[in-house]
Amino acid sequence: MKSEDVSYLTKNKIGRSAIQITSPFSGKVMQMDAHPEAFFRFGTLGPGIIVSLTSHKVLAPFNGTLLQVKSGGCEFILKAKNGLKVLINLAVPDSQTLTHTHIAQLNGSKITKGQRLAYFDLRELDAPILASLIILNGHDLGTFHYSHPQVNAGVDTLLTIIKKK
Repeated sequence: MKSEDVSYLTKNKIGRSAIQITSPFSGKVMQMDAHPEAFFRFGTLGPGIIVSLTSHKVLAPFNGTLLQVKSGGCEFILKAKNGLKVLINLAVPDSQTLTHTHIAQLNGSKITKGQRLAYFDLRELDAPILASLIILNGHDLGTFHYSHPQVNAGVDTLLTIIKKK
């Protein structure tokens, strides 16, 4: 199953009724077809976007609930108050491990936009971590867009959903 594409759209073309998801990461924004794992690259779980990390923290992109922390703190499943479910995934190169990780929230925790979910030490890594934000229940919502080539965690919008009419 091929996921819907996430395309670039300038910020001034985004309507007021769009759902905007604040970036949980800082770094360079890339299309999902750059993901090293085919499972993500082909959008098996849903539409999404990648950020090549330049910062050590992962923040909550909205108010809601942290449903699950998996894979040693490399995956987070979140549910927004509006029902939107997202997966945050950190792709750490196989040859490297995150040795200094702190998960700030546990399964079932209420989260607020901008709240720290985790942080980790990037200094020991030889290659950047790719962080993905995947919309798990967004197949029929509408079109998906990004507006920034570079994002700052908790500040910039990473993904915009323009709802079907």
